[in-house]
Amino acid sequence: MRVLNPQVNTNELMMTCGIRVEAIANCTAPSMSGVSASGPGWSGLKPFCIVIREQGIVLIPLLWVLAALSLLALDLASTVRSEVNLSQASTEGAKSYFYAQGALEEVLFHIVFPYPDLEKQKRLFPYGAGMNHYWMSNSEMSCHVAIHDEAGKLDLNFATSEVLTRLLENLGMSSSAAPPLAAAIVEWRRPDPEKHEFDGIRHGPFATVEELLLVPGMNREILYGRPEREETGRKKPRRGLAEFVTAYSGKSGVNINYAAPEVIAALPGLDLEMAALIVQARAREPFKTTSELSQRVTGVPSADVFSFFTTEVSQQYCLIATAQMRGSKVRRSIKLIIKRTDKIREGHEKLIWYDEYWPGDEVLKWTERRFAA
Repeated sequence: MRVLNPQVNTNELMMTCGIRVEAIANCTAPSMSGVSASGPGWSGLKPFCIVIREQGIVLIPLLWVLAALSLLALDLASTVRSEVNLSQASTEGAKSYFYAQGALEEVLFHIVFPYPDLEKQKRLFPYGAGMNHYWMSNSEMSCHVAIHDEAGKLDLNFATSEVLTRLLENLGMSSSAAPPLAAAIVEWRRPDPEKHEFDGIRHGPFATVEELLLVPGMNREILYGRPEREETGRKKPRRGLAEFVTAYSGKSGVNINYAAPEVIAALPGLDLEMAALIVQARAREPFKTTSELSQRVTGVPSADVFSFFTTEVSQQYCLIATAQMRGSKVRRSIKLIIKRTDKIREGHEKLIWYDEYWPGDEVLKWTERRFAA
């Protein structure tokens, strides 16, 4: 207990947080014995004392509780914000998916029922960079559909072991690993009475590209590729074998106007340098006949290479639709392979549908170009 000068403003003391103040007149309490009311400021006043019991220690746990509640509130706000962002991204992704699906149906209609005017049909699907293009956009979204001829890929049921080896090496596989895998692919498609069925798996011609996963030595990384991080930190897909082969064209020849440089360079007598020259020539104008190769591209080794090429468009198409909402970083891509046929009422047959697809930069740049415009 401390005795304070009565000139101290007791009201201010009583307002002090955590302090209890009691005024005791006449100082008759036994505990006040020995206390005198003399000295400066005490003249003419009745003796009294102010007893202060300090309880400020209560503030410390109170402040800790307030700090904990503040942290909980911040954590809750962060969680709510994350959930809102995820919900928004999910909504934008769903919208993008259905826009991409609608664009695919639009393209299918124009493939099955083309315009009688060929020039009008060409303007609808302009050619560029080894593919045809179709755009659909409105105030809310932008969508691009890349249209590839399946004959622009190597058919797994016709490609030789040597051509497959060169393709695998063009995709980065070592010269020691590529030949055994190419030989295993060719061996798998040949029916063998003794190896016709093994654990329920039948050898024979490939019906889908995914059957390559059954081939000894094949794995998902080789077939589908993997994402790689650039120096800028951006991730980009490393294209796998599935992007360059098909089981649907039914042709041994490759459409020179739609083949990727890696495919062109895999053919006998050609390399990546010659493939780049062919790609540059078709960028100016697609080849109408294979004989134009020797006229428009210098250095073509011989006329024998013409037998591996064709300019005739097949009836099998690969469609890649990518849609993105305006102001959003979310986009969705769908891949569809179809066969044009008059044997069914719809006029086409969906051979395989990829609900989730990650297109490469060679496709995305066309989507981003029109979206930026």
